[in-house]
Amino acid sequence: MKETLLYSIVAFLCLRCIKASEPFVVNCSETVIMGKYGFSVVLPCWLTPKTDAESLEIRWYRPDQFRNPILLYQNHKVVADFQENYKNRSSLTLSSPQSTGLKQGDVSLKLDNLALSDIGIFHCYVSGDKSYDSKTVTLSLTALGSLPLLSLEHHQNSVNLSCTSSGWYPQPRLLWKFTNKGDVLSELQSPIYTKQENGLFFISSWVLLSSSVSNSISCSVALSEENREVSVDLGPRLSVQNSGLWKILFTVALLSVLALIGIGLFLYKKYNGYQLVKRGNMPNECQMSDEQPQHSKDQKLVIGQPTIMEDLRKANVTIRFDEENCNKDYLRFNPQGDTVRDFGAAADEYKGRGFPYGLCVRGRERFCSGRVYWEVRLKLANVPPKKSWLIGVAKASYTLSDEKSYFTPSNGFWFLCLDPENGLHVNTEPEISPTENTTLESVGVLLDFDKRELSFYNATDGVHLLTMKTDFKEDVVPLFNPGIGDNAPLQIINPQVKTQNEAEVNASV
Repeated sequence: MKETLLYSIVAFLCLRCIKASEPFVVNCSETVIMGKYGFSVVLPCWLTPKTDAESLEIRWYRPDQFRNPILLYQNHKVVADFQENYKNRSSLTLSSPQSTGLKQGDVSLKLDNLALSDIGIFHCYVSGDKSYDSKTVTLSLTALGSLPLLSLEHHQNSVNLSCTSSGWYPQPRLLWKFTNKGDVLSELQSPIYTKQENGLFFISSWVLLSSSVSNSISCSVALSEENREVSVDLGPRLSVQNSGLWKILFTVALLSVLALIGIGLFLYKKYNGYQLVKRGNMPNECQMSDEQPQHSKDQKLVIGQPTIMEDLRKANVTIRFDEENCNKDYLRFNPQGDTVRDFGAAADEYKGRGFPYGLCVRGRERFCSGRVYWEVRLKLANVPPKKSWLIGVAKASYTLSDEKSYFTPSNGFWFLCLDPENGLHVNTEPEISPTENTTLESVGVLLDFDKRELSFYNATDGVHLLTMKTDFKEDVVPLFNPGIGDNAPLQIINPQVKTQNEAEVNASV
């Protein structure tokens, strides 16, 4: 019995050796394999006829690097410590889900974390006791770069748009076009290409348009069928022909008002006297420098910057609603002071009047320096996201108003707003509509007072929406408006506060 078992084992091993020594041919993909920078790729290679390759030697190497292979398989195992560049990046793998691997001659190579140095030819060499063969496979790479960064700057009679994007390979193409017409802009500056340290390309371009243009314009950067695109709605603006007379009249009116104010202050000081109260002496008010920056006449908006939400949340601050200085008849707050919604007859009062600006409510906190961040939730579980809201900042000395024309940067208001009539827009002068396809469930606000920047983020997906660059002439307060007619309230997500059950939050307001 033992002799029969021993004979069977010896016969089996002999058959395997004979089979492994049979002549075979190495086959590799004849087409160029396309990989993506930073991702993984499989270089398919197999033996014909199907041969058990477990007892064979398999060597993958680059040209002229036979003795320094990427991967070497010998004696039923992978031998390590060859090329440091491919350590923990290379492995034998299956060429398809149906493959059974080495047992049927599948000797394919998998490369992880692809780099530009991987572009080129790879040799697959397989040898046995009586047969050997080799073939080559070629690898090429593409890198899909970042979402374009679109900077928009209004000047006296023109609009300057610049578009930049990084992390592309090979050189991408850049295209400007009016999205509502599909017309491609011609006679533009040729894109400028710059190589980054990692070998990828950085591309930039700009276009100068007349102030009379009122179209939605997009900048797209693309490789064949893959592209990144961002667009901005320039909105209606004064024509060049009519702006001259308007500027003259505005200047005369402004000078007249300033003269009247100066005369009034002089007379008041002379006959009544007054005491100058420095900022910071009043309750809950910031101490600010007497030297205020000159307000820029040119508004600037930046769209599509890269975002690291963890860094933003390091500047997180606690915000509470100022329940006293608002229209309390139409607003309802929870006991914690971080949730608000329209209340009572608000929907009837503001029906047919557009967005209910009169329902704005400020935060209790004031800011005059530094960098602070807060988040606002616009959706509860099993409740649709809000379709009407306003989030931003305002000068601390503002007064309530129902008029939309009052809520402008020149009057001390900077915000992102959503309403059914105008969609998502920012209250620049003129208004601009940033591209954002997803429904916002939470919005992050970053106020960098020292840099004079106010940024908005899709806090759910970690996507930068836009940055407003302006000058704040005084301390500012957070500004909110819950809109009307939505089931979901507007809730500030404060740090180090246990989140309540969403049903309880909804019930409390």
